[in-house]
Amino acid sequence: MLYPRVTEKGKLVADDQVVGVREHLSRRNRIIFLSGQIGEAEVLNGFLALDSLSNEPIKLVITSGGGDLDIAFLLYDTINLIRSPVWTFGRYCASAACLLLAVGQKRYLSPHAKVMLHLPSGQAMGDARDWEIQHAEMQKYKNKMVDVLIECGVQKERESILKDIDRDKWFEPEEAIAYGLADKVMNKETMGEWLK
Repeated sequence: MLYPRVTEKGKLVADDQVVGVREHLSRRNRIIFLSGQIGEAEVLNGFLALDSLSNEPIKLVITSGGGDLDIAFLLYDTINLIRSPVWTFGRYCASAACLLLAVGQKRYLSPHAKVMLHLPSGQAMGDARDWEIQHAEMQKYKNKMVDVLIECGVQKERESILKDIDRDKWFEPEEAIAYGLADKVMNKETMGEWLK
């Protein structure tokens, strides 16, 4: 579905200048979609662009099985550096996507959302020295993940979090809320607030 582009004075511009649903929601409701694998810097630019327009909340809708942890950390940094508050809405948040759910100032989950945390993974390649370097990097990532979770409101001791994420740790919405990864389950009233 395409929407006509509207000028500041409310007039329609040329018919060939139309936008898709995502761009429409981004402009009108300040919604950014993170779908699929985390790995593109395009989402980073979306936050910066919307923040430059106003300080109204930016809403991040997450449907992702995770992906590049470096990009996730860059997104985390960007969300913490911009002036606009960021509200997150998780539908499926696994691995690195779970960190992005947790960073929101207001954090929602859909009623049937799935959330999963686990240790970072990598592919050991090269000789034994390269493996040592990669192992050291994985240790840094693991510690950085725990730091981020604690900064975002997970009320558990480091060792407890490390034990929890040693293998895939799946959460239903209420479990994720109790763990400190989200604040509440999305309902029609809250969704209406998002789509004002």
